[in-house]
Amino acid sequence: MAFENFENIVSLLCTIVGLLYCVFKYVETHGKGFRFIIAFFLANFLSEYYWTVYELISNSYPDVSEFMAYLGWNIGFFCLMGAVFFMRRDGAKKYFHPLILLPILINVPQLILYCTFGGIVNNIWEVGVTTATEIFCLQELIYYFKNKEKKKNFPLLSLLALIFLVATYGKWTSSCFSFNSEFLNPYLYCTIISSVVSIFFVNGAVRFHTTRERTNEDKSTSELRFQVLMEALATIIIIGGCAVGFFTAISIKNSLSSNDLIKEESQIAIYLFIISAILIALIIVLLLFLTKRYQHLIEVTKKDGDKSSGKLNFFFTLGITLALMAFVAIYSNVSIYKASVVSMYEDGDEATETTATELENYLTVAVTTLRVTADSVDLMVEKGESKEDILKYIVDQTTRQAEQFDDNFTGIYALIDGEYMDGAGWTPPADYDALSRNWYKVAVEANGEVVIVSPYIDMQTNSVVITIGKKITDSTTDPNGPKNVVCIDVILNHIKDVTKNMEIAGKGYGMVINSDGFIIAHNDETLNGKNIVDVYDEELLNKVIETKNGRLSLSLNEAESSLFIFPVMDQWYVITVIENTELFEDTYLQLAINVIITLITFGLIAFFYYIGYKNEQIYGKKVEEMNIQVVTALAQAIDAKDNYTNGHSTRVAEYAKMIAREAGYSKYDQDEIYMAGLLHDVGKIGIPDGVINKTTALTSEEFDLIRKHPLIGSSILEEIKDRPKLAMGARYHHERYDGRGYPDGLKGENIPDVARIIAVADAYDAMTSKRSYRDLLPREKVIEEIKNGSGSQFDPGFAEVMLQLIEEDTGFSMQEKSK
Repeated sequence: MAFENFENIVSLLCTIVGLLYCVFKYVETHGKGFRFIIAFFLANFLSEYYWTVYELISNSYPDVSEFMAYLGWNIGFFCLMGAVFFMRRDGAKKYFHPLILLPILINVPQLILYCTFGGIVNNIWEVGVTTATEIFCLQELIYYFKNKEKKKNFPLLSLLALIFLVATYGKWTSSCFSFNSEFLNPYLYCTIISSVVSIFFVNGAVRFHTTRERTNEDKSTSELRFQVLMEALATIIIIGGCAVGFFTAISIKNSLSSNDLIKEESQIAIYLFIISAILIALIIVLLLFLTKRYQHLIEVTKKDGDKSSGKLNFFFTLGITLALMAFVAIYSNVSIYKASVVSMYEDGDEATETTATELENYLTVAVTTLRVTADSVDLMVEKGESKEDILKYIVDQTTRQAEQFDDNFTGIYALIDGEYMDGAGWTPPADYDALSRNWYKVAVEANGEVVIVSPYIDMQTNSVVITIGKKITDSTTDPNGPKNVVCIDVILNHIKDVTKNMEIAGKGYGMVINSDGFIIAHNDETLNGKNIVDVYDEELLNKVIETKNGRLSLSLNEAESSLFIFPVMDQWYVITVIENTELFEDTYLQLAINVIITLITFGLIAFFYYIGYKNEQIYGKKVEEMNIQVVTALAQAIDAKDNYTNGHSTRVAEYAKMIAREAGYSKYDQDEIYMAGLLHDVGKIGIPDGVINKTTALTSEEFDLIRKHPLIGSSILEEIKDRPKLAMGARYHHERYDGRGYPDGLKGENIPDVARIIAVADAYDAMTSKRSYRDLLPREKVIEEIKNGSGSQFDPGFAEVMLQLIEEDTGFSMQEKSK
């Protein structure tokens, strides 16, 4: 599967890179052609993602339906056809040449070959759609070369799509044949070629939209900031979504496999397909949101100005930072939590296993001692040695084991031919019936195997005692006669001591229980000798026996707890109990500290963001003031060329701003219109002073020269990309609403609104200012001229606003100027 995995990974990576690349370009220009390319990559992602992830985690091909297997790719081919069809030139759409039918001649024989392997409907769809796409590609390419002298942009998308489809057919065809070596298989190379070529579909869309959309050079700084933020967020969404989907798939696989919920592992492909579909749906929704949000922010920027833009930019950046830090904090906390849980569980398993091993080693000593003694007694019985010799041996062994081991080994005893023998010298009472004792019955039932008899509480010492016994060879052949048994008693004081020390990092407590629920040792000594069913409940015993070796999570004494269980000689269970709140106390503290550190870090970042934002606002305000001062000075220098229009540009700017304000324009637009008013006559720099200040009538040549100042001003101001209205105001402020103005003869609302506003303000100031050829006009005459010019020279709406301002006499001092 190495080559298959390599091909799949390359295809998936190229799909992701192409998708991101196309999203970036779409955010920049919002061209419709990019939507087809994005749809193409998303559709391919649907199949590429789940197919690749499945092969990586399962190392086999997904066993899925034909519909699921090819749905994404088939939609992708259709989207590619739509992209090529939409982004053709108008002239190519009706162009025909016999060569454009070549794909039909080539692809039909291949279709017949593909259908021999099954999947007829799928093959017809794929070949049909791709053949139509190749026809559209050849149509535009041949049209371009036939009309090359027209110097049209090269149809890059059609060429790339054609190469992609040729490589795709090479891939399909090579899959129908067998090759001795993977390196000789064209499938590998065709897959890589088609995947890499697909990335550059975006370049074809860019070339198509080059003359139709604005470039980055035409955008303001605020727009570019928003654009970068959107692109970064889109990258995080797509890459993060892929990573989350991959790890989710692994978790699902592990969960399904461990719980035996699926019969065939290949059914995981269905879950992966669903994950891919959900991921694509999320990407589409988020892309739509990002696009609308981006457009909204740009509109707000234009409407409310740089201050509002800076505020939106500040909060938007802060919001993204918070989201990213929250994601990092959540991811790190989850990782820390999982690591801590695994560590604590491992510590619990290790501590419990260590205790169980220690207890098993301790019991092994007793078992070994009993086994050696029982085998020796068994041999003595077989040899027919006397009971006195057997008793002497038992006494000697008891003495020896007391010297070698601790005093918890209380002695060895036996029942030989119905006679009780005690190595410690204990004499049973007259009514003592060994055959009715539990140790005898259990040992006989074990039939020669060493057995640990269920613990009991010794009436004399009040200690928990266990008996280890073994049945040996019988002296008689009577099946109903007494059996020979050898036993050893062990007081469980050492086991109680060990149990008291059971803990996990100083937390929790331990217990040792028998398989019947008898509590052999407990951290709470008052519970020793009781049954776990009486102390807790029967469910706990059943779960312990069912688990045998592992962990349990359940509610114990009304507290969620974790139980670590390990068996001892398949009869006892060592259990370490710890409440979850106590178990993960340090983990929760660490997580809380991590959250606090994250919040403090975000607070510091937000603080420095705010300082930067305020500094930017202050700096921007200073720059704006400086710009206004520079522009005002320039306007005054322009006005100084004309002896009769001193202060004209400043007054026009003020009037235009007031008109814009009354017309409902935003503060940002008012300021921009004010700037345009200041610079509307900047083109007069290129007009000789003698012409401007001539007191006699102008010649036709001089008048033509004067009429050039809008073009001169426009050429000067159009280099200011962030303020496009400046050039518009300079170029079009002498256009007339009826289309009889200059320099372009625009009509009605085809004239930019900034120029229509300046035209009214300019005319008003001209009528209320003294010129070389006339004195200022009376107020009534000004009103009459504006009314007469409404709809012909002036925009009716702005003319009406001008008249209202004159009637209100707000800021104009008309009475003084007309005297």
